[in-house]
Amino acid sequence: MAVKIRMKRMGSKKRPFYRLVAADSRYQRDGRFLEILGYYNPMIEPADVKIDEDKVYRWLDSGAQPTPNARNVLKSVGILERWRLLRSGVSIAELDTKIEELRGKQPRAKAAPREKLSRKAAAKAAAE
Repeated sequence: MAVKIRMKRMGSKKRPFYRLVAADSRYQRDGRFLEILGYYNPMIEPADVKIDEDKVYRWLDSGAQPTPNARNVLKSVGILERWRLLRSGVSIAELDTKIEELRGKQPRAKAAPREKLSRKAAAKAAAE
């Protein structure tokens, strides 16, 4: 049985709400599942995410594969990062300091480039 960690869509029309579930890959998207791992509500700002880390770690250890969307949610919360460090042998006490070190080494995002001015606007700005 191939187990996937995926998003189960709930909520009403145009008001999505997702549950993060562990399900057999043969089941339908909104069908049967094995266990509820948490939820994700994208309709509020900032998005509301609540995930039971212990359940996710247990399913990942048993071989469950997250789908791309579930992987993005787990990555945004930081669960995948912590899981990879735990698997590599980092103790729980050192985990937070190790994560801060890794985030410090990551390159910062560049500032968004300014919009290009039209030729008339550029000439006008240069004349001033």
